[in-house]
Amino acid sequence: MKKNILLIKSALYCLTAVMMLQSCTKKFEEFNTNPGTATSEMMEYDYLSTGVFFPQMQQNIFPVAQQPNFGDEMYQITQNLAGDVYSGYMGASNNWFGNANNTTYAMIPTWYNAAFGRSFLGVMPAWLSIKRKSEFANPHVYALAQILKAMSLHRTTDMYGPLPVTDFGNGGFTTRYDNQEVVYDSLFSALNYGIRTLTEYVSLYPGQRPMQKYDLVYGGDYVKWIKFANSLKLRLAMRIVDANPAKARQYAEEAVSHPVGVITDNADNAMLVSGAGGVNFNNPLYIICFNFDDIRMGANMESFLRGYNDPRADFMFNKAPDGQFHGIRNGISIANKAAYTAPFSTLNVAANTPVRWMSAAEIYFLRSEGAMRGWNMNGTAQQLYEQGITTSFAQWGASNAAAYINNSTNVPAPYTDVAAPGTGNNIAANSAALSTITIQWQEAATTAVKLERIHTQKWIAVYPDGQEAWSEFRRTAYPKIFPVVFNQSGGLIAPPAHIKRLPFPQTEYQSNSAGVATGVSVLGGPDNIATSLWWDRTP
Repeated sequence: MKKNILLIKSALYCLTAVMMLQSCTKKFEEFNTNPGTATSEMMEYDYLSTGVFFPQMQQNIFPVAQQPNFGDEMYQITQNLAGDVYSGYMGASNNWFGNANNTTYAMIPTWYNAAFGRSFLGVMPAWLSIKRKSEFANPHVYALAQILKAMSLHRTTDMYGPLPVTDFGNGGFTTRYDNQEVVYDSLFSALNYGIRTLTEYVSLYPGQRPMQKYDLVYGGDYVKWIKFANSLKLRLAMRIVDANPAKARQYAEEAVSHPVGVITDNADNAMLVSGAGGVNFNNPLYIICFNFDDIRMGANMESFLRGYNDPRADFMFNKAPDGQFHGIRNGISIANKAAYTAPFSTLNVAANTPVRWMSAAEIYFLRSEGAMRGWNMNGTAQQLYEQGITTSFAQWGASNAAAYINNSTNVPAPYTDVAAPGTGNNIAANSAALSTITIQWQEAATTAVKLERIHTQKWIAVYPDGQEAWSEFRRTAYPKIFPVVFNQSGGLIAPPAHIKRLPFPQTEYQSNSAGVATGVSVLGGPDNIATSLWWDRTP
């Protein structure tokens, strides 16, 4: 009997132990999870696992950053000392490296490396993380990432040409470059995916903004993102018009005829806004102009705005101490920085001014060019041209657009360097470098004159995005931009020609030498600043 009792007790102990073990096993994850660490389930809540990558992508397309000055310096070497000065929008007031720098075509490797890095170190890794997590699980999230990828890479390819796009993220020691036509095909594919997927999403879930807290541009409004994607598709379609006219027309007409359409109102302008999503930054141009004292109004902007008596000038720039607008010509020799700061016009920009990515005015001018070419752009070339001017005036808050549109006599003004008026920096009234284009539309004008008229006004409206203005100048040769004076290209750029591209980064030659060699092989010329890009067919 005692033996039986012991057996029963032993059995009960074993059963209790098994039950406790099962109970512990059921709660193993709970007992072994750090309460201060987010689980995968927690990261999926409210799209946190993918949403956190969107501010990273958006802050690197036009480089801005929350760290003091870092984003401003990065913006300076990726955008300001490239497109902003090459477009004629702005003039550098500093004389870095004894005037042997990018502004005078003596290219500084650490400067021309930077734009490549913003895409392939800042944007693309974030895009790849979103792709892996959401391409199949949440296609609408991936669609937004695809649009941002296209926005970033089109700016980068338009600086360098071939890029390592299709091999990106595949691993290996070498990343092969694609020729620029393949890069553009991938951008159109990304945009088409984004447009199609977001259009389906908003039809099923109207008014929903799942990415609202992560989006610094449109606050997660997918309808506005569709308009932006269509507008970007139109921009890129026009970029390739001389390289592939049929494809350009197809994509342009698809963008304009889409049910949601393109940007037509300033309320839908794409603006990177400080404070959105808890991300705060200064407008980099404010820091570069007022803290660094390194940039001022460009000589070409002075010439066009003063010659046209353009009311937008007061909204774009501040008058110099003498009450006039004065700009600095790009690529001059500056002996004393102080001489090129105080007498010249600063930019009319505040620390909290949003960074504009795209405007309705630009899209009207693109449609005007398309209509001039005979494409279906939902309006005539003249109607769309005049609407572009009107929309630009409204965007800046300027008045008297109608009088400006009907002005048939004003032409760009000659230029005098007020810091060195007796030098070769000036542009005389009879100079071949000075445009003579007027404002009023002339239907009987030649195609070349119409194109110059459209692109002169488009150039004014796109300010301050010098990167886009530089790309369109290379495509069309309009408007007329003053050539570099102190040309340090070593004979690569023969005056009055202009820079065509940036060289591939030295960092790529060091870390991806076989890959960058594939880029050089499909570039169409040597890896220097004189080789034209695939879509650039101008002399």
